Amino acid sequence: MSSILRIRLAGLLDAASALACIATLAGLVGQFWWMFDLAAHFRVQYALVLGLSAISALIQHRRRWAVVFAGFTLLNIVLLTPRLLPGVEAVTRNDEPVFRILLANINSAHRDPAAIHRAITDEHPDFILLLEITPWMLDQLAKLANGYPHRVAEPREDNFGIALFSRQPFLKSEIFRWGPAELPSILAEIPVGQHRFTLLGTHPPPPVSAELSQSRNEQLALLAQHARQTRQPLLLLGDLNLSPWSPWFSQLLTDSGLQDSANGRGIQPTWPVSWPPLWIPIDHALFSEGIQIRRRAVGADLGSDHFPIVVEFQVTRR
Repeated sequence: MSSILRIRLAGLLDAASALACIATLAGLVGQFWWMFDLAAHFRVQYALVLGLSAISALIQHRRRWAVVFAGFTLLNIVLLTPRLLPGVEAVTRNDEPVFRILLANINSAHRDPAAIHRAITDEHPDFILLLEITPWMLDQLAKLANGYPHRVAEPREDNFGIALFSRQPFLKSEIFRWGPAELPSILAEIPVGQHRFTLLGTHPPPPVSAELSQSRNEQLALLAQHARQTRQPLLLLGDLNLSPWSPWFSQLLTDSGLQDSANGRGIQPTWPVSWPPLWIPIDHALFSEGIQIRRRAVGADLGSDHFPIVVEFQVTRR
């Protein structure tokens, strides 16, 4: 490799690292501007780029820059630790059934219902929460009624249709509209032997403008308020259109009292399927006291721009 090419590559790496340093700091203050919040989502990518730059600077005897890049690498790694460090394993309750739920943003442009049926057959969930479901796709999935006789759905032609399929009967189920966008969310109360729990499925708008970002944040705040007021165990699932490193995600956990089911189980990115270098986790399963998470995993590609997630859980109190 010629010296000129090495210099150019080193220069590109330095430029990328300088941008990663700026984005690292911007993501910490995402509550002040919606574009800063977008910078919060790529902590894994920043850590990789900055780690390579720290090694490169050290090899080139640029110790000052090596220290700077290593410091920013460490900062991003610290922010990733809740998902990377193993958590405390919950004790299995042999007297309580284990349920499995499949959450999938199937993409409103999806035209392959067979892929969805395969995912359901492979995972054999007790509950299925589908986002971006259209009237056409709901018709194509009519056979699900054979195994999932209980259903609540509001299909739409845009990206915010939603449907919940269940093997278990509902004590009650409702479509709620939280936030200024008035997008549908599903709230279902489900009996489990002597217990019961609430399953909440939602899909706030994507933060691709100041207005939509504000709408997402207001919907998350209302969801948190409802979760805090719910007296029975609660499982909240959805494409929340933010990563675990957004300040708004931290605010959601603080205000709701919910926990992130992915903590201690790895990064588990779910979007965008076709662009692995940009993969980030924006599909979430949050849970309250009274629910124990037995397993959480990313499912197989089902032809959407999102990977599904699969969560196994037990309800341990009323």
